[in-house]
Amino acid sequence: MKYGGYTGKILTVDLSSATFGEFPVTDELAEGFLGGRGFAAKILYDELAPGIDPLGPDNKIIMVTGPATGTLVPTASRIGVGCKSPLTGAQSVSYMGGHFGAELKYAGWDGVLISGVAKGPVTLVIDDGAVSLRDASDLWGTDTRTTQELLAATLGRDFKFGAIGPAGENLVSYANFMHVQHAAGRGGIGAVFGSKNLKAVAVRGSGGLTMGTPTGAYIKGCRELHQIIMENPVRDAFRWVGTTGMLPHINEAVGLPYRNHRDDRAPDVSGIHSDEIAKYIKQYEACGGCDVICGSVVEFERRGRSYRSERIEHESVWALGPLCGVTDLPAIMEAGHWCDLLGMDTMSAGAAIAWAMEAQEHGLLSASDTGGLDFSFGNAGVLLEAVEAIASREGFGDVLARGSRGAARHLGRGEDLAMQVKGLDIAAYAPRAFTGMALNYATTSRGADHNKAFTVAAEFLGVLGDYDRYSLEGKPELVKSMQDSAAVIDSLIMCMFTVDLGISVDLYARSSNLPTGMELTAADVYLIGERINTVERLFNIREGFTRDDDRLPPRFAVEPAPSDEGGHTVDVTAVMDEYYAVRGWDARGVPAAPLLDRLGLEHAWSRDA
Repeated sequence: MKYGGYTGKILTVDLSSATFGEFPVTDELAEGFLGGRGFAAKILYDELAPGIDPLGPDNKIIMVTGPATGTLVPTASRIGVGCKSPLTGAQSVSYMGGHFGAELKYAGWDGVLISGVAKGPVTLVIDDGAVSLRDASDLWGTDTRTTQELLAATLGRDFKFGAIGPAGENLVSYANFMHVQHAAGRGGIGAVFGSKNLKAVAVRGSGGLTMGTPTGAYIKGCRELHQIIMENPVRDAFRWVGTTGMLPHINEAVGLPYRNHRDDRAPDVSGIHSDEIAKYIKQYEACGGCDVICGSVVEFERRGRSYRSERIEHESVWALGPLCGVTDLPAIMEAGHWCDLLGMDTMSAGAAIAWAMEAQEHGLLSASDTGGLDFSFGNAGVLLEAVEAIASREGFGDVLARGSRGAARHLGRGEDLAMQVKGLDIAAYAPRAFTGMALNYATTSRGADHNKAFTVAAEFLGVLGDYDRYSLEGKPELVKSMQDSAAVIDSLIMCMFTVDLGISVDLYARSSNLPTGMELTAADVYLIGERINTVERLFNIREGFTRDDDRLPPRFAVEPAPSDEGGHTVDVTAVMDEYYAVRGWDARGVPAAPLLDRLGLEHAWSRDA
């Protein structure tokens, strides 16, 4: 192909027949969808038949890099892992950092497309162009860390590894795929690995990449991007203790969901935010090619047991903490540690537990329902018990393994207490306090994903504007533009933190051009992002999603947060027609023919009309 930054091919793996092939990355695919999330959106749309069972043999997994992966562009160490989600039924792509993505590029592949079901547990081994499946029966049942350590001992520590844990093997609907401590979380990709008997992936690469920009200009441009990040004061805050520095500020603003979103302010978070977490840090870690170095290792004790683990982040602290009414930091870190080892999403695990806590409080769950587990708000002791039960699907854990919405539907009660959109649980930024986030939660094709348009940056932090966080005025345009730019960040793939580190839309265009040799502008970034979001929307429509799915739980429109003296609520249906019009969708939320023509998606439209 004519562009740099790509290897020009995606490895195809048929687990049923144990055969391998290549999927070409064409110039047209690169121009239209860039990479990462864009490639995943288009390829999954084309490859997956409508209505398939996410845990059946017809679902496919795509592991995909972006044109910046493995280059000198800062923070571009990430890889996307996508499928049809067993949690939501929508298309879902999760992103993890570390070194796995760059290693895959150096092995000569822009991605891996996995189909079929292996006859028994296997590990996929990619050693440059040599690809094989190895028996993994001895690894089945082991946690994610042990699996990777055993593979390193067998294959060599110059390989990079990713694996599922017992949660993925047992088809927990929000199971993760883990690379060291990095998670391709949310959406249940780990369960799809488990359904295919694919325990792990090992990759080693010895090749290089050709850049589309002359060497001098390429190095100079990348150095300037690094310098922007290094000089931004937010970098020091992230490096020190990650994202938990935000927690007390969001809480003080009455924007931190508490006790399953019944309130938006916890009484006291002084024991669980960054100052406290910093006391446990023993060393710092970085993903490949990143100046921020925001990862760290902590050591702590809980109930007489010593732990060495990855430092917990804002969303995990919140989901296993205030969302459940818990402020015991060692208990939160312990539960987060075991979520990683067992291979499950901390956010959906916390949300499922919080749902059970409110359901018990309302008398919808009895001790016989829960097997004696006490789901009282604030009970830190139940966190680990629930996490272990979920991963093994034992007792009430089998119910919670379905997610908050799935648990409610399985029992036939309590769905109004499931704080989710399209099955994906709402994140740590209260919809009533940040109405742009509310609209993003409601309309993102994946479900309530805060990273698809982090409007808090414009509504609270002053990074991308100065919007009234309680008003819906101007939010349709803001949400659309941020959703479209986020799609390109996820396609390069760069870290979403760069939004806070001074990388503008113009600079995302430059970050695309430096490795590829393209000549994208900021307008092109928005156009590519719009195309990606539209294809994801078309996928959902084909799966039967309608306008009715673009809504928040009723609580937010009718129940103010008790701690909010202003008594604010949010009803995003009031601006849904406006949002659809800004998007070029009709009143049903279906992308209209003029939009599809403008985006060059006529074929997709004609096939589904």
